[in-house]
Amino acid sequence: MENKQKKGFLYKTIIFSVVTLFSFSLLNSPVVSKYTGISEFGSVAYAGKKEDKAAKESSKAEAKASEAAGKAAEKASEAAGKAAEKASKAAEKAAEKASKAAEKAAEKASEAVEKSAEKASKEAEKAEKKAVKENEKIEKENIKFTQKIDKKIEKTFEKYAEDISKAQNRYQKAAEKVVSKKNPEKQIKKAEDKLSNRLAKADDKFSKDIEKVSKKFEKNETKSLVNSGWVNDNVYSKGFENHGQRVKAYVEIAKAHGLPAYVGALQANFGNIYETGIAELQNQIENMNNSITLNNQTIESNLASIPTLEAQFASVETELNNLNAELVNYNNQLTDLNNQLETATEEEATTIQNQIDTLQGQIETASVEATNTTTEVNTLNAEITTLQTEVSNLESEISRLETEVTSTTQELETTIVNVKPGVGQDSGWETVNLDTNNDGVVDVNDI
Repeated sequence: MENKQKKGFLYKTIIFSVVTLFSFSLLNSPVVSKYTGISEFGSVAYAGKKEDKAAKESSKAEAKASEAAGKAAEKASEAAGKAAEKASKAAEKAAEKASKAAEKAAEKASEAVEKSAEKASKEAEKAEKKAVKENEKIEKENIKFTQKIDKKIEKTFEKYAEDISKAQNRYQKAAEKVVSKKNPEKQIKKAEDKLSNRLAKADDKFSKDIEKVSKKFEKNETKSLVNSGWVNDNVYSKGFENHGQRVKAYVEIAKAHGLPAYVGALQANFGNIYETGIAELQNQIENMNNSITLNNQTIESNLASIPTLEAQFASVETELNNLNAELVNYNNQLTDLNNQLETATEEEATTIQNQIDTLQGQIETASVEATNTTTEVNTLNAEITTLQTEVSNLESEISRLETEVTSTTQELETTIVNVKPGVGQDSGWETVNLDTNNDGVVDVNDI
């Protein structure tokens, strides 16, 4: 505002100066002088009066303008304050409105999330119930399937055992009858042939019945066994596309190698020697027994060597004692000769000195022999001690291995019993090795 006032004052001053100059030049003009009677000096005086008047008017105008500017500034300040206050109130209202809108939006979003979560929870609960029902249904089907399979296998084994028992009873009766007849050997041979045929027929029938059960497995290969009494779920279809193929293959392997069909059927259902852990336990027992045998052989060898070494030790020790005695004798002789040398004549001294030189050579030789013999004695003694220590350690190891063999044998017996409690313990089917090609697995390659 102050700059503006200064610019107005300057502008008025310039105009006033231009007017004064123009007036001065005009008044000095001969034309103006002629018609107005105003001379050059008169015009100057006139201009001075004008200038004073204009300055006063300019000062008044400036004061008035300054007063007006102050009022305008005060008014503008009041207007600005009112506008700021109005804007602040508007901002507060807008903020309050935005806050309420945000709260409503958050509340609405929270409600939406809760509804969504509740809906998801209900859907999950519904799906879980459905899954439980489906699992229960599958388990019921599996139980039904298991019971049916168990019943069929049990019947098959019962019929097989019955046929075997009948065949053996018939053979026993026939054998009792032919004892008192002529040519009993011929009659017994005939009875044995009949028994063999009956057993073969029973075996074939068992194989066919087992194959029928196997087909049930093949048709229902997606089903699992629930607490089956006749099939171990851990080996169900193991190594084959389905369990039916496994049973069929195992039976064929057994028959191909002159074994009863039930050996293959039982191992297919309850595990071969690798799957049950029988093979591993048998190997452990075999390895430990081999170690015991090897240790006993080493002990026998050591015990046979020790007396020989002890005899050598005694002989060498005697030799060492003799050498030490010789050295004592040589040293005594040397002392005696040195004493004689002190009182001997010149001629006697020469003889004594020769004896001393000879004796010292003998002492040196005996000392070397004694040292070597001492080394030999120490070596023999160390060998004897080593063999005795080895015998003691091997005896301890044998004791430990025998204890392990006993415990492992017990574990093996328990494993055999637990393969299928109550089924065929006495027949030894659990320990039969169907891995005829020794590749570590039982499969069609063993047929």
